[in-house]
Amino acid sequence: MLDIIEQAICDRIKFKLADAAGKVDVQRGIEGIPVQAVYVSLEEGAFKRTTLDTFCAEVTGYVDIVFKGLQSEEQRRKGILPILEGIILCLLQQKLGLKIDPIVPKSFRNTTSDEHKKAGLIIFTLQIITKYYITKVDDEKITELITIGLNYYLKPGDDNADASDQLTLREV
Repeated sequence: MLDIIEQAICDRIKFKLADAAGKVDVQRGIEGIPVQAVYVSLEEGAFKRTTLDTFCAEVTGYVDIVFKGLQSEEQRRKGILPILEGIILCLLQQKLGLKIDPIVPKSFRNTTSDEHKKAGLIIFTLQIITKYYITKVDDEKITELITIGLNYYLKPGDDNADASDQLTLREV
């Protein structure tokens, strides 16, 4: 479910703001990225029991927005702030067609380092939160999930696994 949520957030931003945002992808952080882009990642989660076999998973995600402008700090701020606001409005209270609670923006901050500033970049990070519910499943479903996680897809959008690992699960 986590990868589905992450990709759905990325897809919504791409669909709604592609012209303004530049490159939009799933990735955490912006190190080594010298271009205008938006990166989405889910990085934290907390669980709370809601019934005997169901838990609420509160998920925290980050949207890193990179804007490049060589004129001045003022021009970079004028460029990035409308993109930030657009992303907030694009995601605000969205369920993305998934069984999740509506997305809520939690905070944003300027995360520009001195190195990035010298390179003509400004970077803002938006923190968002959503929730979904998980229920205990049988061992067969867990094995299916792990098998899917061990197939490696090197080409984005490709449905054919380029490599995979075999894993033998022990009965407990």
